[in-house]
Amino acid sequence: MVDVVIRAPDPGEVGHLGAVERDGDRRFAGYEGVPPGLDETTAPAQLERARDDGRLWVAVTGGGGGAGAASDDGAIIGFAVVEEVDGHAHLAQLSVRLAAQNRGVGRRLVEAVSEWAGDHGLGTVTLCTFADVDWNRPLYEHLGFVVLPEGRWTPGVRARFESDGRLGLDLGHRVVMELTVPAR
Repeated sequence: MVDVVIRAPDPGEVGHLGAVERDGDRRFAGYEGVPPGLDETTAPAQLERARDDGRLWVAVTGGGGGAGAASDDGAIIGFAVVEEVDGHAHLAQLSVRLAAQNRGVGRRLVEAVSEWAGDHGLGTVTLCTFADVDWNRPLYEHLGFVVLPEGRWTPGVRARFESDGRLGLDLGHRVVMELTVPAR
């Protein structure tokens, strides 16, 4: 596992998260569920609102940080943003730089999201992910998520799932997953 600190981002760091998301998404190059050339990232305004509301976390190397630090110590290597959807937490985006993947960074970010959900009395965390990519669904299953049958989707979760299709993602390769979290 990489030495990483999970914390709220500083105001100047939000503008650096698109580059983190694009870098992490390089892992999907050539995967049939993602159309070639897709270059969508989470909207900066959405990230700013999430930061202001305490729903955005960054993973930084070492113990430091500060305005998108580029050195090894304090470099932003991942982020997670959560929304409240129909009385549940919804992991809207989890991104980890390609070089930092498979080192526990995503797990640590999911833990921060789960703690936030528990602190806010939200009993579950949902997310939309690829069903057949060997590092997506299995990671979330390892963390305790289960596939949520379509009959149990709330209207808001359904809307999030369908928005993936409007981005061009092949919904036939997507699932909704859910994690039950204890109240804190």
